[in-house]
Amino acid sequence: MALVFPNKFPVLSTDRLVLRQLTPEDRDAMFAIFSDREVTADYFDLPTLTDAGQAARLIGRLREGFAKKQSLRWGITLKPENRVVGTVGFNYVMPPTLRGGVGFDLAHAYWGRGLMREALPAVIEYGFRTMGLNRIEALVVPANAASAGLLRRLGFRDEGTLRDYGFWKDRFWDLTCFSLLRTDPSPAAPHRSGPDGGQTG
Repeated sequence: MALVFPNKFPVLSTDRLVLRQLTPEDRDAMFAIFSDREVTADYFDLPTLTDAGQAARLIGRLREGFAKKQSLRWGITLKPENRVVGTVGFNYVMPPTLRGGVGFDLAHAYWGRGLMREALPAVIEYGFRTMGLNRIEALVVPANAASAGLLRRLGFRDEGTLRDYGFWKDRFWDLTCFSLLRTDPSPAAPHRSGPDGGQTG
């Protein structure tokens, strides 16, 4: 078996959302998200942005990751708008082991609307069915109850805590490892309600 990484950036659609590639035109929307300290809380490994140029460089890194077939991060937009309100996707893919690491974030104003509960299953399905992943994992700071709860509702299993596994913002962080296998029960279908919010990587 071999990992199938897309040559053209895929667009995913759910009831309320379109997931698409980030573009330079998304700079201001990305800056609005990541200049908010509610989003870049201590347990998020990205510093709070202080100028729009940082957002532009972040978009550039995410686009480069796709071009190099190392990562695949979608911008989350609401239908029929085209404004990015968050991101979701694979921070890394490991072709030899058919493994990918998922992360997600959402603008604070959109927490609690079930948007990530709708977006993440579409990404998971794409990873398993189209890319051929066998395992999808996520690393979450134990205090990040919202992200951990979302992953559990989608069928991820808690595999335990990795002590001092992450380092950002001048300190080490314990990280809980969650995983979902292709052979595990399928994630529940997207819906329009239920708490979410928070972020992971």
